[in-house]
Amino acid sequence: MQQEIRPTASDEISLRDIVDFLKRNMWLIVIGAIAGWLFSAAYVLSAPAKYAAIWQMQMAQFGGNVEQPAELIQRLRMPTTYPVEVQQACGMPDGGEFGDYLGGALKVEVVKNVDKAVRMNVLVSSPEQAKQCAEAIVAMVVAQQRGLIEERLAGRPEQILFVEQLLQRDMQLFESLRRNENGSLKYLAKLERINSLNARLDALKEEVLVSTQHPAKVTAPIYVPKNPIPRRLILKPLL
Repeated sequence: MQQEIRPTASDEISLRDIVDFLKRNMWLIVIGAIAGWLFSAAYVLSAPAKYAAIWQMQMAQFGGNVEQPAELIQRLRMPTTYPVEVQQACGMPDGGEFGDYLGGALKVEVVKNVDKAVRMNVLVSSPEQAKQCAEAIVAMVVAQQRGLIEERLAGRPEQILFVEQLLQRDMQLFESLRRNENGSLKYLAKLERINSLNARLDALKEEVLVSTQHPAKVTAPIYVPKNPIPRRLILKPLL
């Protein structure tokens, strides 16, 4: 049989002590709670006014996303991501001494149910600076993702030049064969090679052309509310 566990005298005394303590110190607890609330309210009221800029961006496309939204978000976390122009536009301290996401001024999140978009907002000291900061960040993301595309295309100009040189040489040989051996196996083989080189050259040029057609872009225009963000929301996400 299991023994029935009954409260001991020490348990009852401990509970009684707790109740007595709360009764004796009720006013101290109430005063402490009120003081904490007043301190929090004073902190919020003393915080400087912040103005927001809010917008949405689509990732650059080149055979799929050049950069996944989650990858961009992690990259934007690093202070080294931001060039001097962005730091100045967003009011960052000289020397790049700021923390994650522009010292907390920038917030970024993946847009739900959209696999290639992010929503961003910045909080800075004036509407004008919010606009400037947002535009600088947009230009930065566009340029950086363009740089990622160019990395993928590294060596393409040289490849195009090489194929063009091969094609020019083979065309000269083909003209000679056309005059002297029209219909021969050499003629047909050279014709097939020229067609193959033309197809390869067209593919390389098309790849370079397509790389510029779908850059990163703003899909929801930058919106800057005229009024500052309510102080109680400054420490909370706007998105």
